[in-house]
Amino acid sequence: MRAGSNIRKGILMIINYQSYLFSLSAKDIIVLPAYKGSTFRGGFGNAFKKIVCALKKNACTDCLLKEKCVYSYIFETPPPSDTKMMTKYTNAPHPFIINPPLEKKRAYKPEEDIRFGLTLIGKAVDYLSYFVYTFDELGKIGIGKDRGKYVGR
Repeated sequence: MRAGSNIRKGILMIINYQSYLFSLSAKDIIVLPAYKGSTFRGGFGNAFKKIVCALKKNACTDCLLKEKCVYSYIFETPPPSDTKMMTKYTNAPHPFIINPPLEKKRAYKPEEDIRFGLTLIGKAVDYLSYFVYTFDELGKIGIGKDRGKYVGR
């Protein structure tokens, strides 16, 4: 595991993170917008909630399981209860980063590769298997205009 660090006001902060590269193969024609990040994140978020939400509620705030829920942690990350920072915010930044393909290409033909990066931060590293499974399921649902399908390589 790699760890980043930041020295601020004489305090050493160690942030654990892992970076991964996903390689997909288009099964159908996949058409993505110029900025692919929002499509990957939106598709991932919808598929992730369908997969991990036990009670299928619309709002996590009223859910009995929110304290131990993977979806709630990933998408509605609460700031630590003992924090002195971020006291004005109800949610902390999401503990993941999807690095979409940076190429200008927007249409992928069957069997063409699509590569993107994923960085998991902190406790989210422990949930890698949920991310892998969700991206696999998203390939079956389809992504982009006309919901083009893909498989992992």
